[in-house]
Amino acid sequence: MTDEINLDNFLKKIVESKNILLGIIIISFVSSIFIALSKTETFKADAYLIPPESRYIQPLNVFLSDGYRLDRSSFTRGDVYRTFVLNMQSRKFQRRFFFEKEIYKNYEETNLEKSFEVNFYNNMRFSLDSKITDRSNRQEQFLKVSFIGLNPELSAKWLNDYIQMVNIITSQDFVDGVNVLISNTKNTLSSEINSKKNLAEQIKQDRIVLLEEAFSIAEDLNIIDREKSLSNQQNVILSKDENISSKSPLYLLGTKAIRSEINTLKNRNNSESFIPGFRQLQEKAKALDSIKVDAVNVRSAQIDQKAITPISRYEPKRKLIVLLGLITGFFISFLYVLAMFIISRK
Repeated sequence: MTDEINLDNFLKKIVESKNILLGIIIISFVSSIFIALSKTETFKADAYLIPPESRYIQPLNVFLSDGYRLDRSSFTRGDVYRTFVLNMQSRKFQRRFFFEKEIYKNYEETNLEKSFEVNFYNNMRFSLDSKITDRSNRQEQFLKVSFIGLNPELSAKWLNDYIQMVNIITSQDFVDGVNVLISNTKNTLSSEINSKKNLAEQIKQDRIVLLEEAFSIAEDLNIIDREKSLSNQQNVILSKDENISSKSPLYLLGTKAIRSEINTLKNRNNSESFIPGFRQLQEKAKALDSIKVDAVNVRSAQIDQKAITPISRYEPKRKLIVLLGLITGFFISFLYVLAMFIISRK
């Protein structure tokens, strides 16, 4: 019975305070509308990216006609794409874009560092998802990049321009690395070619010295012709793993043969034909002369869908603000009636 009386009194208190309660609800409702309308509108532009196609990575893996690969490890789509994703999230690249494109001129903030932090860096969003794209369970990394801005057209434009800038820079970095590797390999081959030529010339001169000494001995011993029973092989070291073995002294060849070989060696203007593997080195060096990777043929990411101008605003969520305002008004009204009811019972 007491509970019924209390409930009746509580409902009676609501009726008595209906004007006040209605006023609280109306004030809360109007305030929420004012807040919703006064908040700055923002728009979110979204772009979707996936790893590049294989044909845009192949130029980075340089092979010569004989199967010689420039680098031991090959570049893969995943390697290049991961670098692109990291660069996209890099403050360095975001700062570069913000200041080079003079984005700060579109904001009132005079402190450029603060403007970058608040108006650009904090408004960039990244989301990376792995999805199976075929039966072989190959995963693609789908990157969603968003930018929240005050102007819908500029938000989409800046996002697309930023993606393009990072794509170009990342691709150029890989291309520059490969071209430097090509240049270094070419220089190494050229040095090896020159080294072999110099070594061949030195070996020739050493051979002439040995032959001239042998000629002098053969002349003193009056050995004119080579004796058939004797071997004329000479032990000459050509390189670390190459040598010519001998069993008999050179002077036993006889002055006639020795003089002929000396004249032949002195008249030899080019020793390239006598250098093992020399032509193969020349072919590799020549092939590298015609190879240069062009950044136009390389991409570090593929745009699945570029950012388009958003039609609807991202914030504020005006309907939600008004709804929360109404809920707040009803809650405050309930607290008011409850407080009045408790006070009236004392």
